[in-house]
Amino acid sequence: PLIAKNRKFLLKLTLFTWAVLPLVDLGLLISRESLGANPQEFIQRYLGTCALVLLLVTYSISLIARVTTSDLVGCRRMVGLFSFLYMTFHFLSYLAFEQNFLIIDFFEDFLKRPFVFLGTIAFLITIPLAITSNNRSMKFLGTWWKRLHSVIVLIIVLSLAHFFLHKAGKNDFFWPLIASAVFGTVVIVKKSRYFKTKSK
Repeated sequence: PLIAKNRKFLLKLTLFTWAVLPLVDLGLLISRESLGANPQEFIQRYLGTCALVLLLVTYSISLIARVTTSDLVGCRRMVGLFSFLYMTFHFLSYLAFEQNFLIIDFFEDFLKRPFVFLGTIAFLITIPLAITSNNRSMKFLGTWWKRLHSVIVLIIVLSLAHFFLHKAGKNDFFWPLIASAVFGTVVIVKKSRYFKTKSK
């Protein structure tokens, strides 16, 4: 039991460090003024990419655990909350750099640009998941908790659409396609008879 407990602790510590490192890296880049010709855009895109990667990892953890270790499932909540953290920073950086925190300007942009609309909706839907990512909420909501957190699929779809529409302006779809391929593969495998049988 002690060995298993230590293994779980080391796994969580490793994932925690992995999730924090991008913030450390971004901080170093800012301190060195190494953000390129458009620092504000770099920060927004960097945070958005981290949020999407962590979101995909959160959704994939149950599948990854099948070929690695079941202890990984216990880390899903932490990874999901990190995804929400990066998503929040991404949204706040957009409000700060593009809208100067002017709510009227934000709403105009929200209604005008589809990728802003979809990204904002994805972020807002994520808030209830973050708030209820605790044992007390699981007990209080019962079977509704799992139903609520199943909307992560919708959040990922909206996030990918947000990513595609943003990249459409530059006609660069490489990374949105890669992210979509990863998501599609995980969905197919998780829906497969083999995965459902193994999950019982």
